[in-house]
Amino acid sequence: MNRNLSRNLLTFSILTAMLASQAYAYDASPAATATEPDALAQQAPASAPTDPAAASEKKAAQLQNVTVTAQRRQELVQQVPMSISTLDSVQLQRINATRVDDVKFVVPNIVIEQNTALSSGMKVFMRGVGQDDSIFTADPGIALYINDVYIPRANGAMLALYDVERVEVLRGPQGTLYGRNATGGAIRYITRKPDGKESLLLDTTIGDLGRRDLRLSYSTRIGKDIDISSAVMSTNRDGYIHDLSDNRNVNNSHINAARTTLTMPVGDRTYATLNLDYLRDTSGATFAVPVKFNAEGRVVPALGSFYDTRSEMRGSYGLKQFGGALTTDTDFGSFSLRNILSARGMNNEFYEDLDGTAQKRYALYQDQKEHSYSYEAQLTSQLSGPFSWVGGLYAFRETNSQPTRNDIFVTGATNYISQQDHAYAFYWQGNYAFTDRLKLTAGTRYSFEKKNFLVASVRPNGSQAFAVDQHKNWKRPDWKLVLDYDFTDHVMGYVSATTGFKSGGFNGRGTTAATVGSFDAETLIAYEAGIKSSLFNDRVRFNIDYYRNDYAGIQLSAVSPSGVFSVTNATGALIQGVEMDTQAQLTSAWRVDAGFGTIDAKYQNYAEINHATFAGMALKDAPKFQWYLSTTYVQPLGNADLVWSAAFRYTDMYFENQALSRLIMVPTHLDATARISYEPKNSKWSVALWGNNLTNNHISTGGFDIAGLGIGVIYPSLPRTYGVDFKYRFW
Repeated sequence: MNRNLSRNLLTFSILTAMLASQAYAYDASPAATATEPDALAQQAPASAPTDPAAASEKKAAQLQNVTVTAQRRQELVQQVPMSISTLDSVQLQRINATRVDDVKFVVPNIVIEQNTALSSGMKVFMRGVGQDDSIFTADPGIALYINDVYIPRANGAMLALYDVERVEVLRGPQGTLYGRNATGGAIRYITRKPDGKESLLLDTTIGDLGRRDLRLSYSTRIGKDIDISSAVMSTNRDGYIHDLSDNRNVNNSHINAARTTLTMPVGDRTYATLNLDYLRDTSGATFAVPVKFNAEGRVVPALGSFYDTRSEMRGSYGLKQFGGALTTDTDFGSFSLRNILSARGMNNEFYEDLDGTAQKRYALYQDQKEHSYSYEAQLTSQLSGPFSWVGGLYAFRETNSQPTRNDIFVTGATNYISQQDHAYAFYWQGNYAFTDRLKLTAGTRYSFEKKNFLVASVRPNGSQAFAVDQHKNWKRPDWKLVLDYDFTDHVMGYVSATTGFKSGGFNGRGTTAATVGSFDAETLIAYEAGIKSSLFNDRVRFNIDYYRNDYAGIQLSAVSPSGVFSVTNATGALIQGVEMDTQAQLTSAWRVDAGFGTIDAKYQNYAEINHATFAGMALKDAPKFQWYLSTTYVQPLGNADLVWSAAFRYTDMYFENQALSRLIMVPTHLDATARISYEPKNSKWSVALWGNNLTNNHISTGGFDIAGLGIGVIYPSLPRTYGVDFKYRFW
């Protein structure tokens, strides 16, 4: 273990130990819970003590049982033999999570940020596996689902967290049950379901930088058995970067969204759920900040501040996204049948200045139109006994088209790109319990994907530069084997081997017929061994795992010194590490969550001609070490509770491009967020003060280092911000 990693582990251990030692100095008498019903985790013991006071204390100090559906059936998270992190609505509130990327505060080995130049775009890597190119010809490496419906594109994937029940983060390949593009893992966003109760809840936020958010949710029952819930959301924030060329603030945020869920029985055996959602992002163009090296070799802002830039145009950005899904669940007694039929669409047009100067060096235009349709049928066994299983079929069709133009010093040719994807799969996964303690899980999936790609390039004078029409398909069987054993009623160990697959494709950013070419599929075999435990009468959950990824055919996106994008399968990699996460209800009032993750990644299997490119080089977006620490304390205050919460996240430095540019790398940094809420008991309202990025980092969430064009820019994170939340429940 190297010296830096040892020091980081020691720092993390000391912080955790300090919190633990201080916690037991507090009186463990029962504390009233917060206004939110599950703000404190609670779980009644199987055999309660006879003393009522002791029973109350024991109940209040236990962690809540968490149910997940990561394996397509309801299970307690501690009984699922895989690495999974889950956050409910209250936990998300405690860490000030308003977008999907905020889950990074409590998930080890994840890099998740706003994608370069895209207000609603997302890039995500887990354990060093992912994709950072947002064009539709580059599939993501981490699958994103909302209510079991796949979100296929990085554009529009930065979903706002509102009306949410929980978020599940599954680390490692999910090749059997989730299939396509889940090579590195999956993120599952589960929205709140109506329960027949009538309620109206208002949630507002006011903060600096002109922050003005509004969330309104309503649920009711129509007639005898039709339940409906609706939610609307609006988020607004002024720009935090100053454009010196135009004397204006840029990189603002303006997003409106709505969601409706309707549930009802259909006959005696079937239950139907309809989900509808809509999002509109009119934030405007996103601008980068120029950076350079100073005399000491440090990266500094070229214009004196990490929040100053220059531009030669105002730019534009607009996104509309909409979707609908109809799910039916039918109980046939020995098994259940679930049908999921979905349709989604997105329009995303922008013209972005990427160079951070007042000259026309590099600008990008595109107008993407995307439509996708999917159908999934799942059969799940319901008989008692040692054998259980789930199987199904999946069909997916997507069409994308866009004109795109790279303006490098002058107006460039317009490439009219389109692609049609067809994906089909059959899958099955079963569990067999040899004894009460020993269980084997085996699964398989067979995938077939076909892509039809077309590009026609037209020069500014109207003449055709080139045209390419290509078709290709990929087939792949994936599999999974897991053996888990309950050493005690509260300690489980498991070992697993799982595969993942992402089909090949075409370089949609190519500017000539030669650079448009195709690339092959990437595959991954992951080995994992872990222990999951619930200790001290369910006061503490301690999980630890070792993983190893044998990664082949990595789809590497790179930008040449002249600004030409390329995609290759030049190499593979060996990625391994250790992850730990723990949750502790230290007293009835105090909870602490902590964890860390390591990534040791090395390129391998490259040709000798690529030795200088890959030998001894680091993988991008793969920090060697991360740790997180979050805490919540509920302090009674008269007839109310003060709820104190804070979260910290440390990340080692990592690179953001294949060339490992030091100019745009992310330095070692510590993030911090805090919140204090006043929650009167038996009242309809609550108020909270919060602060984000308390360490005032200005790290890069993306950037470009294109030496041939004289471009070195980063997209800095938001500076320190603060604000007030106010909630009111009308009924």
